Amino acid sequence: MKRVLSFLLVSILLVGVLALTGCGGGSQDENLVGTWDFEFSSELHYVFNDDGTGHINVFGEIAEFNWTTSGEQLRINRTGTVPAGEIRNERWNYTIDGRTLTMESRQMDDTILVFIRR
Repeated sequence: MKRVLSFLLVSILLVGVLALTGCGGGSQDENLVGTWDFEFSSELHYVFNDDGTGHINVFGEIAEFNWTTSGEQLRINRTGTVPAGEIRNERWNYTIDGRTLTMESRQMDDTILVFIRR
């Protein structure tokens, strides 16, 4: 009986670890790595690092994040304190055409942002 319980416990833990590994789902699109200025002002820009970290700078206010991509979807998960009314886990559809990054929000209707690679 003790052996059966041990086997069950190990099996449950293994399934949990495999499930969590699958949830991470995503990688970093190397084409996104770099600094991207908002099309109308470099005072708003994203920096995507090759290790999956980055930050957004909005007129000197910096918010750090982790990021992953899956196909044409970009996930930006802010770290630290997020001001009220702002989204911690952002979801975007994105395309890169030459030096132009277009991000369309999957959470806010009619929100499309365009950035230029620095």
